[in-house]
Amino acid sequence: MSPISVPRKRAYYPASPDEQDRLLLWIPKDELEGMVEEDLMPESILEDFPDGLEVEVTPEAINELGLDLGLNPEAVRAVYAHLSERGQVPQSGVVDGAALEQAARAIVESDEEAPPPMFTPEFLERASRIGERELPEPEMTDGEEATTFLRRLG
Repeated sequence: MSPISVPRKRAYYPASPDEQDRLLLWIPKDELEGMVEEDLMPESILEDFPDGLEVEVTPEAINELGLDLGLNPEAVRAVYAHLSERGQVPQSGVVDGAALEQAARAIVESDEEAPPPMFTPEFLERASRIGERELPEPEMTDGEEATTFLRRLG
């Protein structure tokens, strides 16, 4: 088996090539520890996910873990989908989490009264204005043997 690499920082990516509409979030161990220290996640998360956390980006999954993204998960999904359609997501589909969240936050915060309804023409127009450049890919680990990686997860 070839080595398995994971993002060194928070990252978003589709669940699989056949499930482009299901967005996942990876949070590595170091970031989990920082989020616990900032009270953005409960401390128990480190016991349950000592090597990092992968979660589907839905309000239900995010809330179940007690995770505070600081913005609506639906906004993150909508911005990712729109930018992907525009070719602003790397070929791998993996994007730097902070960059995607910054883009989503800029769009949501541009509406002074309330977050915009997802996927409306107004929302997508704001998403188009974040720039023409591609979102960056996160740096990846060197990787480790699949059996070692999977043993730690089990």
